[in-house]
Amino acid sequence: MKITKEIQAQARQMLRLCLDEDGRLLEDRVRMASAALVRKKPRHTAELLSAFTSLVRLEQQRHTATVQSAVPLTEQEQAAIRAKLDAKTPGLRYDWQVKPELLAGIRICVGDRVTDASVRARIRQLTSQN
Repeated sequence: MKITKEIQAQARQMLRLCLDEDGRLLEDRVRMASAALVRKKPRHTAELLSAFTSLVRLEQQRHTATVQSAVPLTEQEQAAIRAKLDAKTPGLRYDWQVKPELLAGIRICVGDRVTDASVRARIRQLTSQN
């Protein structure tokens, strides 16, 4: 399935229609746009739907903070992390995950930005320096 520049441009236009004034993705608009696309069945529907789905997924990732820790975080720790992240990027959704392989510390991913303050990352960094 080849996605042309024209199809990519149409997908970007659809995505812009699904954003509110603050640039946040509105899920009900995404559902309506997808349903309208399937209902109308324009030319290259599958390619357009694929490109649109990819853009929606990327937009959701930009506004989701995935916080991984070695042990479950307390409510106070989660609130502190939320406060710091919301000061930098307001309107984030949070996905809290427990990953024992981190050993200790936390790893935060917001979109394509990663902050890794885990013991595992520090050990990897030390071994790569030698």
